[in-house]
Amino acid sequence: MLPFIVGALAGAAAVIAFSKKKELKEGFEQGVCKAKEVAEEVKKSVDGTIECMKSKKALHVKTKEEGQ
Repeated sequence: MLPFIVGALAGAAAVIAFSKKKELKEGFEQGVCKAKEVAEEVKKSVDGTIECMKSKKALHVKTKEEGQ
């Protein structure tokens, strides 16, 4: 009995998804665009952090060389 109920629910979900295909597609596209924007922001942040770490390391090396 349970497999029949699960199958009926899956079928109903498929019919609803098919009938609202346009709304689902638009929502998916918006989600992808938002994820792309977030990924670009994260990449910029990581690049900035790497540059900061490189500059601090270079400054630290120069300070050690001057001390010797």
